[in-house]
Amino acid sequence: MSRKDSLLRLYQRLNARRDTLREKLSLGNESDRVDVGDLGDVAHDGATTELNSQLASIETRELRQVERAIQLLRDGRYGVCEGCAQPILIARLQALPYTVMCVECQRAEEEDGPVDPEDVDWDKACDYEVRFSEREVTIDDLRFE
Repeated sequence: MSRKDSLLRLYQRLNARRDTLREKLSLGNESDRVDVGDLGDVAHDGATTELNSQLASIETRELRQVERAIQLLRDGRYGVCEGCAQPILIARLQALPYTVMCVECQRAEEEDGPVDPEDVDWDKACDYEVRFSEREVTIDDLRFE
């Protein structure tokens, strides 16, 4: 199979995944439960709502990554690691078609966080909120320059 054919198949997979995620997220906004029930039902509904909210957050993040990969394909930059600029292994792209990093760079980012503080991806800012959860952050903790 040629490179062009492989890219076309990956493009089709990404588009299909994007459409599926968009559909799931639009259906998740609809609520058809009206009756309240007893206290146990209320607690169950609250837990279900929280779980659905977390799943929607994960799916939204994945949708952004899929759309980014589609744009990289269109721009001709797909399959190149954003960390080291080396080609990403085809096996990794087949397993995770929306990845933008090779295994080594992804592992380093997950262990150490972004390498350069100037290159922080603000789309991922909430992923790092756990680091600050032990104490309350005040406006004095922020430095505006």
